[in-house]
Amino acid sequence: QQRIFRLAPLWQPLAPGPSLNQEHPGPYYVVDMSHQQAVTAAVPSGNDTGGASAAAAGASPSRCIFTPIDMEAFKSSSAKRDLLGFATALGRSCASTGSMALAETTASLSAYRYDPKDPLVGLSPATASLHGSLLQMADHWLQELPPDGAARARFGNPVFRKWHERLVNRSENIVRSILNCHRAPGHFAKSAGAGAACADATGASAGATAPASDYSMEILQSCSDSGYAAAASDEALEKTSAPAQLAEQERQSEETIIAELRAYLHQAFGHPTRLDYGTGHESSFLLVIFCLCKLRCIGDGKTLPPSPHHLAPVALAIFSQYLQVTRGLQRDYMLEPAGSHGVWGLDDYHCLPFYFGACQLQAEEDRSGNGGEGDEDAIVPRSIHDNALLNRLGDKYMYLGCIQYIKELKSSVPFFESSPMLDDISQLPSWGRVSRGLLRLYDGEVLTKLPVVQHFLFGTLFQATWSPSAQPREAPERTFINGPGGEECIAPWAQADSATALSGSGGSGGGLPPPTRAPWAK
Repeated sequence: QQRIFRLAPLWQPLAPGPSLNQEHPGPYYVVDMSHQQAVTAAVPSGNDTGGASAAAAGASPSRCIFTPIDMEAFKSSSAKRDLLGFATALGRSCASTGSMALAETTASLSAYRYDPKDPLVGLSPATASLHGSLLQMADHWLQELPPDGAARARFGNPVFRKWHERLVNRSENIVRSILNCHRAPGHFAKSAGAGAACADATGASAGATAPASDYSMEILQSCSDSGYAAAASDEALEKTSAPAQLAEQERQSEETIIAELRAYLHQAFGHPTRLDYGTGHESSFLLVIFCLCKLRCIGDGKTLPPSPHHLAPVALAIFSQYLQVTRGLQRDYMLEPAGSHGVWGLDDYHCLPFYFGACQLQAEEDRSGNGGEGDEDAIVPRSIHDNALLNRLGDKYMYLGCIQYIKELKSSVPFFESSPMLDDISQLPSWGRVSRGLLRLYDGEVLTKLPVVQHFLFGTLFQATWSPSAQPREAPERTFINGPGGEECIAPWAQADSATALSGSGGSGGGLPPPTRAPWAK
């Protein structure tokens, strides 16, 4: 427990991303690959050798974990340490925003409390655009691509492949909208009344509390609308014109960053061939957020690492909207749980939302303990067995929403039978104990398991600092060859005149050729 938190403390500086181009001041964000050595943290000693050079060269993101040797290199690499540290920072930002210790160190910081009625509060323009794209997916994509009712498979509706194809076709628009909102004119200019405008816009919500915002609600809403529109059309989004003084290398670098973000986004919602979803896909979405943090798209665009009141809205608002999309996919398309342990695991599909949700409730626990304003009912781990509480507060608190979803999905089975691990966790005395245990679970059952992380892609922002022991296998273009240099064996129905044979209009027998029988079946 202590080892993990020493490994990734909240205030440990994340690897800085490219900085603003000081030679051409203005609202445009420049992805400068000359800062490549600063993009990742210091490379640890040991198995970390020269794998980063390929990623730095601008190659497409690719797999770098194939064997146990690669797995051991990943465990000791800066890539794994930074990703775990970022997940820890997201969770601890949710747990610390209401604590007295943080209030003493940051007097001007007020507590962030997620309100599903105002999900954009506290976000940056870039993350508001991502939220809008996720909202479009949840609102329309599933309705426009309903599952095939005639499919007989136990898991995986084939229409999900069309859904994922739409994701691939529109992901460039989604990513470009995120970057355009990040660097659009006015988004870095913090108006004098921005915080007051945000407070006025959110004050009408019951119980809504937010820190002073870096951006007005008008800017955040316009960025959300931009992301919503980007995910609604297959037409290519118009590229924002960049300053003419930018070098061609910098333009190509931005295209490399876009390609990497798209690759992580494609893996974040399930596998189109296997028709499954699991914690590895969830971690790919975490990678999207992690890369946006390195690009300074979270917070005020100037400070690294972002402060807790910038990270907490991302952990709660963005992941809550992401859950709305993935739960729809799991429910409508019946995606198979990837690598699920069944009743011996935490959940069939997710892990991170339980950790973030436990940290969120830990903050509520701290508020109540310090005499602050909390919910009228004290929420303790065993409160998950109160169905009335789940129905009332499930939308507001992520952990309670996850439990509510499980109970709705498995309504015919008692909770202690369908989810014995979560039932055992409910016996713990505090949410602090729960959150620490769930972080260890994510590290031990996700980031250190070869079947999960072998599908991770590594590029420029998330680098493999070791040399892979193998190369990705490609499907052969020619099969059934009789020895080296031999002729290709082609089945009778694959001949040029196969159409005549299959139609039954030619040959003596007509129709399909007879099946080949084994010698003992003649």
